[in-house]
Parts: sequence; structure tokens; C-alpha cells
Amino acid sequence: MTVRVGFIGAGFARRVQLPGLRLVPGVQVAAIASGRRSNAAAVAKEFGIPVVCEDGSELIRSADVDLVVISSTPPSHARFAIAALEAGKHVLCEKPMALDAQEAQRMMLVAEQRPAQVSWLDHELRYEPNRRKVRDLIRAGAIGEVRHIELTLKPYLRGDGRPQPAGAPWTWWYDGDQGGGILGAVGSHLIDLCRFWTGSEVSRVAGGVRTFIRERADAAGVTHDVTADEYVSGVLTLSGGAVVTLTLSSVAHHGPGHLAQITGADGSLVLSGEDRLEIGRPGAALEDISAADDLSGRTTVNNMWARSFVRLARDLVATIGGARPEGEPAGFRDGWRTQRVLDALRAGDGTPLD
Repeated sequence: MTVRVGFIGAGFARRVQLPGLRLVPGVQVAAIASGRRSNAAAVAKEFGIPVVCEDGSELIRSADVDLVVISSTPPSHARFAIAALEAGKHVLCEKPMALDAQEAQRMMLVAEQRPAQVSWLDHELRYEPNRRKVRDLIRAGAIGEVRHIELTLKPYLRGDGRPQPAGAPWTWWYDGDQGGGILGAVGSHLIDLCRFWTGSEVSRVAGGVRTFIRERADAAGVTHDVTADEYVSGVLTLSGGAVVTLTLSSVAHHGPGHLAQITGADGSLVLSGEDRLEIGRPGAALEDISAADDLSGRTTVNNMWARSFVRLARDLVATIGGARPEGEPAGFRDGWRTQRVLDALRAGDGTPLD
């Protein structure tokens, strides 16, 4: 079976997803659409994609597409995902899932009415070997009951591996109305990982977001207000009793990069950078238990995001073909639950989540 894929969006798709599919058997990229047809046409020429659609709606209607990958900006996610599901397509949607939990809930309800169709979110870090190993170790009781989790990202590196310069030009990423900001870009992944690791839901949220650089010029030199978050600080209480602290910054000049520490009653797990995992027992030094990554050096962008996308895509294609998922992918209900946490952090009012 060959899964025919249509891409809506030509940015992240070009840098990470389309190159990654070269390592995924059983797929054929059949069509692409973008907000600007010229962008879609350029990517189609680069990757040999046969059909360029005028817009996402045309691509969704195509009889030559089985799976729609929604890699466009967040304001279009709900519209395209719902339309694709109603057209009988499978869907892989980028994160943040939607602009708010209300949109995400609509997407979830449409997906759950169609269980024969696959509807996943691109929370690819569930497929990163060391983050998956954390899940397995916690479930096996390796560190006992989880008590607290600290998650940090500063400075910010984008998913395609490019650093975010302090003077980056204004794009949609700095527009809150378009779903921009570090909370949606990275916070959504980290909140999902906490749920994935512990099997618990977020029951209470405290914290907030900040914007420090109030204006940025775009590539043409036109100045825009910055309305998206550049800094996030949050404390999340999980239903199992663990506490999560979250600190993210896209304006930090220095820092440890990706850092996570999971503290249990009987020990700790520490994730540093993209590929180092250590375990420690009370009174003992940390021990390196990092899992090997057989895709290292094989993706065009050689980082955990690109390599994990390949694994997710392989599992997605097999699942569309009738197999049971090999991993534990994030479905639309997972996305809705995470979106509620994002909304609560933006609200900054100590929201309890039922």
C-alpha cells in the first residue's frame, strides 16, 4: 500500500517534513498547497511534487490524496483539519493544534466521529528515543513515584535547528492572533511530554507569559507590534500529584538549551540537550544511560525534531495501512487537553482544569 500525501504549508514542510519522508517507505507526496501559490510551486519543483493546488481546500478535495499534512500557520489548522476529516482523509496536524481550546475541541469531536480515519498531532518528541525511554523507565518504577518535573528551554532553537537571533525580523511567529510565540511552539510539546511520561492530566495551572521586545521590523523594514509571548513561566499540578515547573525563553542569550529533570521518590532522570539521558539514585552520581539514535546523521536537518518526525511518519503510514501504532502517538483529544493548558497559562489566573 502506498499512502498519497498532500501538504498544506510550504515552510516547515520544506525544511523538515518533506526531506524526512525520503526515509519513510510507502509514501508518495502527491500535492502541495500554500498561502502563496508561488511558494508551493517552488517547493513542488524542488521535491518533484506533481500537483500544486491553488489552496488547501482544493488539495483536500483531491481524489489523489489519502493523508493531509497540515503544516500551515495555526489560524488555519481547525478549518483544514475539519474539512479534511469530513472529506474522508487521514490528518496529521502541526502544533499548536489550534488558536484556543474551543477550536481544538471542535476538531476533536469531528475526529472522534470518524474512528476509521487516523487523526494525529505532530508531537514527534514522543518518538525521540531518550524521551520515550523516560516514559518506559517511569512506568517500570525506575525512580519511584514522580514528585516533580523541571522543564527549561533557553535560549530557543527552532525545530529545524536554526537559532532564533535576538534581532529576528517580525513574522507571524510574533503575532499572538496567528498563534505565534514560544508557548505554542515548544510549550505544547513539553506539556504533552509530561502527560505522556506520567499518564496524568494537568489539573491546575499557575503562571503567565511575557513579551519584552514590543516592536520588530519585518523583512521589508515595516515595523509591527509584537503580541506573541517571548517568555513563559508556569507551575502545573498533575492529577497524580506531581508538580511541573516550566521556563521558556526566546529572548535569552545563554542557557542550557533543552533541560528536563524528573524527580521521583527513588531517584532522578535528567535529559540534557537533545540526546543525553542520565539516571541517578539518592546519594549516587548520575549515570549516562542515553539511548542510541540510528537515524543520527541521516536526516537533512540532523536534530531530534527531524529524526523523531521520521519515526512518527513511519508509524503513521503503517497505522493507515491497518497496523496498530508501534508508539503512543498524540491524537486530537491529547491536543485538546494540551490546548487547555496553553490557554490557562496565557490567561495567567491560576485556572483549575476539571
